This record gives sequence, C-alpha cells and structure tokens, in this order.
Amino acid sequence: MGGKSMARIKPDESIIGLEGPVYDVDLERGRIRQFAKSIYAFHPAYHEESKPVVPPTFLMMAGYFYGYILARAPRDSAFGSIDEDFTTCADGGQEFVFHGPLPRAGDPLVASTHMHDFKEKQGRRGGRLRIYVTCTQFHTPGGRHVADWFEWNVKTSHSPVQSLDEARIRDRPYFMKGDPRDQFNAVGFQDWDALREGEGPGSIVMPPLTVTDIVAYQYASGEDGPTHHDDGSARACGYPGIYSMGMLHGGALATYAVNWLGPENIRRFKCRFVEMQFPGDVLAYRGWVVRKYEQDNNRMVDIELDFQRDGTLLGNAWATFTL
Repeated sequence: MGGKSMARIKPDESIIGLEGPVYDVDLERGRIRQFAKSIYAFHPAYHEESKPVVPPTFLMMAGYFYGYILARAPRDSAFGSIDEDFTTCADGGQEFVFHGPLPRAGDPLVASTHMHDFKEKQGRRGGRLRIYVTCTQFHTPGGRHVADWFEWNVKTSHSPVQSLDEARIRDRPYFMKGDPRDQFNAVGFQDWDALREGEGPGSIVMPPLTVTDIVAYQYASGEDGPTHHDDGSARACGYPGIYSMGMLHGGALATYAVNWLGPENIRRFKCRFVEMQFPGDVLAYRGWVVRKYEQDNNRMVDIELDFQRDGTLLGNAWATFTL
C-alpha cells in the first residue's frame, strides 16, 4: 500500500454494494461435530455420518475461521475503509438461505461478502441505531450458488444496558463434566401427515445457562469476543457482566427445528434477538407450524420458533423445510 491509508467512507446508503475479498471455506467434519455439540445438537446426521451435513447456522463460522466479518474486515478492503468501529456492534439477527441440499463435510466452497443494506433508526435502549446488513454468498468452485448468510450488525450510540442483580453474578450456576445438554433429543421427527398448523412438539426447557455453555459455543463458532467470558471486559463496555451470544440460542432453536423436521430438509432459517441473555437464565424453547403448502411439486412447511426467560420473549426464529 506504500504507506498510504485508504480514504474513510461515511456510513450511509452509498456503502450498499461494497464487496469484500473472496476466500475459500473448508467444511471439516470435526468442526461440524463440535459446532453441533455446542448448540445441543446430537442428531446422527451430524455425529454418525462420514460426511455430515452442516447445521443450519454453521456457515457463520466461515467468517471467523476462513474469511472475515464486518468487525474483522481486512484494513485494505472496502469494508475496512468504512468510518465505523464495528467491534462494538450488537448482533441484531441472522438468516441462512440454502438453494438446494445443504453442503456436507468435504464439500469445497468459495465465499465473498457484500453490503446488502444500511439504515438508521431510533432504538428502544441503545439510542440512535445504524444497522449494517451484510450478505455472504457461498458457491462451489464451479459457480453453483449453494447458500447465503445475512447478518444484521447493529451499532448503538451507547450500550443497551440491562440491569443484573449482583447475586446473579455471585451465585452463577456452573457446569460439571457429564452434565446433560441433550434435552432437545426429546423433539422427535414428524412427517407431513402428522403436522398441524398452530401445533408443535411443545416447550423444551434447558438447564440454567452457564459460562461453560457460552465458551463452548465461542470455541466452536470462532466468536471470541471477551465480553462473553470476561466480567471485567463486559463491565468496561457498560454491561453488568458476562452475557451470551444470541446466536448460541439461535442455533439451539435451529436444533429444535431440525430434530422435528429433519436436518437435510431445511432451506431457510432466520432469527432475531430482542433481549440479552445471561448465565443463570433458564430458557424455554418452542416451535409451531405456521403453514403447510405445495410449491413446484414440493411439500413445504413454514414454522415459527421462540425462546423465553420466565415468560419474557428473548428472540424469535422462522424456518422453511421441504418434506
């Protein structure tokens, strides 16, 4: 670069369409299994197949392990020139769209990210918000479009702080080796004829969330932000203590969904988050059928899911399956 720095770009609608560099993605079997375990997914399709299919939210790890995310874009790239500190952005939600059968371990992919959308709005807790929506497209080396990953990066004018009783921090539950995290196994597969609109498998309540659950997901996904495992870092950033990544629970909702309707059958999964989650939270996950229909000679099912803490909604998800 000859010592010259790139001109800074003002964050406005003119950044829509900016593109980052292309990178290769290695779908390695061990990473798939580790990621599945971190979102409480123990389906044989992930753990017993020689070429396991990827979990619905797995491709997000590509940006951490093989390429880049907005907060870690190459400095000499178009994203690196945007005049914004993306390291403090909140995760507003993510979406994964598959244009056919899901990729499997060993399938070579090529990825690139572009700025899909940008908008500003007034938030409920974080003041004025700037919302950056990126889209990472995944193709085979031959050019077939395999999947899209959309990420909503939300920049707040101040930390959207929520109160947390000091006793919640002092008396956090902890994880012991051997503690079960297989509660989603209770969700069994249902075929087309068994599905009824407005109905689902019922609520699954997980044990209290622990720091180990959070760190296991960080390790598997590559999302290593210190505010998720270091109290000092969390408090320095204006939070009451360690808090969870929303995508841990987005992934858990996806586990609920694929146990119910089949890991190979999902074609779309979208999630968003409305409240923070903390160690000690007892979270309940549920889902229900929204619509059954036929499209292009395929049987399709749309479902909705959510997760709650003591009746308070923390996040939603929507998914489409082909049966």
